[in-house]
Amino acid sequence: MTESELASEPEGVDVYVITYDEEGNEKRLLPSDVGDEVVDRSWDFGIGKGTWTIDRIKHGPLVAAESQLRTANIGSLGRAISGNYYGALVIVDRSAPPIDEDVLEIDRRYDIDIRSGGVVAVVTQRYATQPAQTPEEIQASLSRVAAAYDCRIQDVSFLLPGGTAPEELLDTWPADEEWAAQLRAETAVSLAASAHDVEVLVDTDDTKSMAILLDGAAAVADFLKATQNGPLDADGVINLLRGGHFAALIGEIESDYLEVKTAMHPIWVSGTPGEKAKIELTQDVARFANGDVAAVLVIGYREASGASNEIGTLTPVKDTYLNATQIQEVLDARIVPPVDGLRIEQFATAPGESVLAIYVPKQPSEMQPYLVHGAIAEGKIEGAFFSIVRRRGEGSITTSAQQIHAYIVAGKRYLRDED
Repeated sequence: MTESELASEPEGVDVYVITYDEEGNEKRLLPSDVGDEVVDRSWDFGIGKGTWTIDRIKHGPLVAAESQLRTANIGSLGRAISGNYYGALVIVDRSAPPIDEDVLEIDRRYDIDIRSGGVVAVVTQRYATQPAQTPEEIQASLSRVAAAYDCRIQDVSFLLPGGTAPEELLDTWPADEEWAAQLRAETAVSLAASAHDVEVLVDTDDTKSMAILLDGAAAVADFLKATQNGPLDADGVINLLRGGHFAALIGEIESDYLEVKTAMHPIWVSGTPGEKAKIELTQDVARFANGDVAAVLVIGYREASGASNEIGTLTPVKDTYLNATQIQEVLDARIVPPVDGLRIEQFATAPGESVLAIYVPKQPSEMQPYLVHGAIAEGKIEGAFFSIVRRRGEGSITTSAQQIHAYIVAGKRYLRDED
């Protein structure tokens, strides 16, 4: 078999139409092997030839356990449920099988449906008012995330609660009538201030398994939620990592709130190399503490080749090099004053490998600057010195002697005024 033939070979298992013989025994047939009447009015469907099913809940939607649905081939699923008399909407139950028949209680990050003849994941996020971005702008920002999971953004649209498109209500007032201009304008203002649902359709090639589509949809859903109130920030990065969406950070740009490192500073090494590593790690964190936004240092990514400060690839670190307790002790011992609210979180990417994040909340301005015990001058360690470092964009700057003097003078003035 050639490489092109292997590439076109469908992934995943087939989805079968479940029928019953005269004795009531279950039969699983491919849609091509049964009549249209059976297919159109089929109640349940089978994932593979075993016992896994996609169940119809009463006369409502279909429900499938995520862990089982992941194994299905996308094209096969589409052929089985497309055009079904009872509807093709599939709610994905993310809890452990068996499926939860109380669909109203399921945490619906996305649904699966048939749109334009193909299988799509439907991601819906509610906004309190009309989003600041246009559907086209949202689609552009989500396309990078979808591509990282081998998926595509098919469409982004705005809907009012209930499913009506805002433009449909605007069309109530004729655009070519002068008397209706004021009414259209008032309606537009009222709609802009009302709740909006952003609906995103995610798809991929139908030769792939549903695991590809489900992972892409989950990443898109969580990224959309993380950026609902503005551009991605440190809290959004942490939430994406908690959700296991490691590829969603590919393409992000290092900035005031985000820095990545390929490997952990070897703070466990003895002697001069270990001492240098401790100072460098502490300075990385202190830079953020001296900033004016919450920030996160993520260890386990490499910058893109030839791209300025763009995150390029995931480079997980062996767990043996990630000791959160040791990292915390080094930071507490070397940063003055201690960073309030600092968090160290580890996220497994594979057995024995992880990404580590050090989250630095925005610190009170009156506690700045944060000092670092030790400095590296011309490649040499000066243990008796201290350093003050700050972050500017994706780079770092040191604090000048004049600025340090100004801090001392300001402090003295404050103490004098207090007396």
